[in-house]
Amino acid sequence: MFGILWNTILITPLLNALAILYQLSGSLGLSIILFTVIIKAILTPLVMPSMKTMKKQRDLQPELDKLKEKYKHDKKKMAEMQMELFKQHGLNPASGCVTQIATIVVLIALYGVIQRFAINADVDVLNTLIYFDAFKFKVGEVVNTQFLWWDLAKPDRFFVFALLSGALQFLASKMMMPYVEAGEKAAQKTPDKKDDMAYNMQEQMLYTMPVMNVIIGLTLPAGVVLYIIISTVFSIVQTYYVSGWGGLKPLVHKLWKKLRK
Repeated sequence: MFGILWNTILITPLLNALAILYQLSGSLGLSIILFTVIIKAILTPLVMPSMKTMKKQRDLQPELDKLKEKYKHDKKKMAEMQMELFKQHGLNPASGCVTQIATIVVLIALYGVIQRFAINADVDVLNTLIYFDAFKFKVGEVVNTQFLWWDLAKPDRFFVFALLSGALQFLASKMMMPYVEAGEKAAQKTPDKKDDMAYNMQEQMLYTMPVMNVIIGLTLPAGVVLYIIISTVFSIVQTYYVSGWGGLKPLVHKLWKKLRK
């Protein structure tokens, strides 16, 4: 029952969207790029609440640091005062969680669609899922998975996509670092550095997520990794729009000064 709903509501409609883009462009790589941008744009209203919440939390970090210093020996009181501060500024830390879950569900579906479309694609099976005859594949037609120097149905043998995916994920995580760095100062002043959960989690994600992306990029088909790359680039643009360069600001300033010389 769940499988039928999953395919009917998500997999099949998304597969049709990718099929239409493929038939119009004639390139699977270009189709995946356009497909990712369109879906990410549609999901933007769902992602923005959580991104704005994170920005508000980062803006409140100096006041949160003061609370952590003041109540460093009373964690229960510190948690109460933090919640009171959030309440005063109309901030709900849990806001955006539901929309984030919905976004993740859609992204999982997108991953499945790209895999089904690019890897050992059976056009006869695909045709049974495509709504409109005009966008169905011809008998005996083979999905062209070649994109520039890559076969999108196979792992990238040049490792370019894997390394690029990891680097972009590091940049995306680094853009959130002002909140982490402020949290680190507070954590260092407290007897137990593990009390700053937000800092510890983001510090770990800064390095673990890029490594995971590289590992994924080395094993998964290049078409899926291309989707991850474009998705990450889109997320970087979104983050810049909401909260600026963040932790990348010093690096951006240095590069800008060198370019102006």
